[in-house]
Amino acid sequence: MARHWLFRCCFVMLIAAACLWVGFEAGAQRVPEKGEQNSLKPGQVIRVGDKIITGEELIARIWDFEAVLPIEQRVLEPSMSYLRDTALLDLEAKRLELTLSDDIISGETQRQIDAIKQMVKERTRGMMTYEEWIKQQGLDQQGFEVYVRDRARIIVLKRVLVRYFEETEPSLEGKHILVKTLDLATNLHQRLKKTPKDKLDEVFEDLAVLHSIDPGAGVTRGKLPRIYENDDSLVKPAADALWELKDGEFSEPVKTDYGYHIFKRDRTLTPKRRPLGEMKNELLAAKDRANEEDYFNRWVRWVFNTQKYVYERRLPGYDCKPNQ
Repeated sequence: MARHWLFRCCFVMLIAAACLWVGFEAGAQRVPEKGEQNSLKPGQVIRVGDKIITGEELIARIWDFEAVLPIEQRVLEPSMSYLRDTALLDLEAKRLELTLSDDIISGETQRQIDAIKQMVKERTRGMMTYEEWIKQQGLDQQGFEVYVRDRARIIVLKRVLVRYFEETEPSLEGKHILVKTLDLATNLHQRLKKTPKDKLDEVFEDLAVLHSIDPGAGVTRGKLPRIYENDDSLVKPAADALWELKDGEFSEPVKTDYGYHIFKRDRTLTPKRRPLGEMKNELLAAKDRANEEDYFNRWVRWVFNTQKYVYERRLPGYDCKPNQ
């Protein structure tokens, strides 16, 4: 999974570079030749006569350019979201006093490079070397491996911090039945009330399979992914209903934009909180997961909800005027 994430990052960087070039070309601005005297001040990009074009103006132009593209082809806003989310890794590492040695970063860098080499071997059936593949991509090997090392730190921070959250914060396991109408929800609720306690779990799952309009209910039998308080994995009325229940209890019908739910809280998990330093080695050894980015996004929501970091976006041409 890590290597797929790495290639996505590389792809975003290449597209962003292309957009920057389009931004320059669209305005027919002359790019100074290599070796020309640079009289620009920090924060400036290019001077044409007495006119100075700044980085903010360039970003604003890219935003305007991307506004006419299909959403899936846009780069600027997703890139800003990526930078916002990965900034939390540094903030949380500082808060939790997490440090990473050069040996740890070097080890992850080599692991990523080895994974890329294996990918090249598999995709080309051994007909192309890693070095040839790098050249084919138009990349400088040394520069690419410096980039991989920079990303390696982010990968390790994600692995440690996300799993530390998962293994130390309270969570719960539960189920739900989702139907379209209040009448059906009320009817199912009455049937559950008449069910003996030792049969409740089995009956609840059977009703979920038979009646729930949740697309995955036939496979999950109504079971929800593990839910952490303040992780925004559920809409507020649903989360409130689940956290208000005791283990083994089920709710009255709860209305959301999706329909009417009946929730059942199965069990609460309250792990012993241990210092991150004490758990660091076991967290570093954790294996990659197929849906790693989903876990990271949940962690991002939890961090914003619990640590109250101030987030102010100033995108020239969108949130503010350039240079203001």
